[in-house]
Amino acid sequence: MYNNLKIPIYFFFIGSLFLGLYFGENSSGGGKIDHEYLFPFILNFNDSFLKGLITFIENKGSLIHSPAFYILISYLYSFTENIIHIKIIYILISSILPFLFFLILSEKFRSQNFSIFLFSLVIFLSPYFRSSAIWILGDNLSLLFLATSILFLIKKKISYEKRFYDYLLSLIFLILCCYVRYYYCIYFLYYLFIYFKYLKKNDFIKILLYSFFLSIPAIGYFLFVILNYDFLNTLSTFGTINYFSNSLIILSILLFYLIPIIILKRKEFIQFFLKSKINIVFILTLSICSFFIDYFIYENLINFSNLGGGFFIKFLKISDIDNSILLLFSAISLIALDFIFKEDRINNYLILIILVVSLPLYSIFQKYLDPLFYFLFFGLINSRQINKNFICNIFNSSFLLAYYFIFFVTSIFYYEVIL
Repeated sequence: MYNNLKIPIYFFFIGSLFLGLYFGENSSGGGKIDHEYLFPFILNFNDSFLKGLITFIENKGSLIHSPAFYILISYLYSFTENIIHIKIIYILISSILPFLFFLILSEKFRSQNFSIFLFSLVIFLSPYFRSSAIWILGDNLSLLFLATSILFLIKKKISYEKRFYDYLLSLIFLILCCYVRYYYCIYFLYYLFIYFKYLKKNDFIKILLYSFFLSIPAIGYFLFVILNYDFLNTLSTFGTINYFSNSLIILSILLFYLIPIIILKRKEFIQFFLKSKINIVFILTLSICSFFIDYFIYENLINFSNLGGGFFIKFLKISDIDNSILLLFSAISLIALDFIFKEDRINNYLILIILVVSLPLYSIFQKYLDPLFYFLFFGLINSRQINKNFICNIFNSSFLLAYYFIFFVTSIFYYEVIL
């Protein structure tokens, strides 16, 4: 009955992006600023590739980014030289991402019912997806490649030969993703884990060789900027090795996305909470000890940037509450994750560790996890809690969609009215 509504609803949400373009929507807060800073590099590449590259790598603010996205956009710009035309094209390209999420959900849960389609629309409600689409930022293109890679990685294999070629395609799209956003390269460790687990030794070696040859241009570029420009020092300016603080921020951001799932699975979560006293006591004890170490012994153990931090950090700032309470949010998040991860902890915690390690940045922004969270959590995480019965339930999908819609509206209100 609802299947006939899929195409009209999908185009309605695409239309909402064009409406956002018309009104200059800036629901992520930083989209417009990033565009104004980075678009001149596109113009430089359009004038001359060599000039564009030199200007790009001589600027510390852009040197830490990959030039690949700006080169591609400059190529499009050379055909029209009209920024609105480029924005329209990029919105249409970005609009493929929710469809890819639908394909991932359909493959993972072996269903294409309306509730799965409904939940896939959550990508359209991501303030960061929308800002990237409207303000021509590279995040959506990297996620397009990553989503395609995940789709091939999780495909049900008809034969071993099909498995190898799907894995090879997953590798190719992951490498394309890394060319747009460097920090996704750490996810190659997870892919290696999967390849090693399911491929024969000879085919695993082939995968390694393919990955090396496809990465040669990136290796050459990195050697060039490291040897000729102050790349490593610049990287240290924006980066940090304080993974403890970053872990707290990332866990608190994840908690924001886990809240509606925990509400929907509250009975199972309460049972888990009552049965897993040892794990929970360990997590809470670790949090309390971390607080006292930071307060009395090593004051920089917990050190947050003034920028970014996600929903809960902003809430604490507005409420004038000390950031140390973030330890509690992070502990709750870890308990919630363990509840969801418990059936396949090795696979699931490996993804979580890779997520944390991939972001050695001084300022962690929520945009780094949104909409990435949906693709990792509903694509790669193995959990009986997030199963076919859960995701194919129209009430659950509607509840999740409503929760993230409120977040989208709140983001617009926060950035357009409060700030």
